[in-house]
Amino acid sequence: MSRCPQRFSAVLIAFALLLVQVAPVAAATGQDLENRGATNLVADALILRPLGLAMIGVGSVLWAVGVAPFVAITRPMDMGKSMNHLIMRPVRYTFADPLGHH
Repeated sequence: MSRCPQRFSAVLIAFALLLVQVAPVAAATGQDLENRGATNLVADALILRPLGLAMIGVGSVLWAVGVAPFVAITRPMDMGKSMNHLIMRPVRYTFADPLGHH
C-alpha cells in the first residue's frame, strides 16, 4: 500500500487536533474579549498567521493561473477586484492586522 495516503491522513488528523484546541478561542463571545488574551495571541501567531501566509501563495497562484487571464479578456477594468479578494485580503490579514485581532 502506498505511503502517500497514510501521510495525508496523518497530516489531516494532526491539523484537526490543532483546530480542536483553537476552537474554544474562536468561539469566545464579546464578553470574553478581555479574558482571551494570551491564548488568542498564541493561536493567531502560531496557526492563523502561517495559514494566512500560505493563503497568499495559494491565492497568488489561483489568481495568476486561473482568474487573471479570463478577467483580462472579459473585464480588464475589474482586475483589481479579483486580486483584492485572492491576494490583498490575506496580505492585509497576515502583515497589517494587529496580532490577536481576529
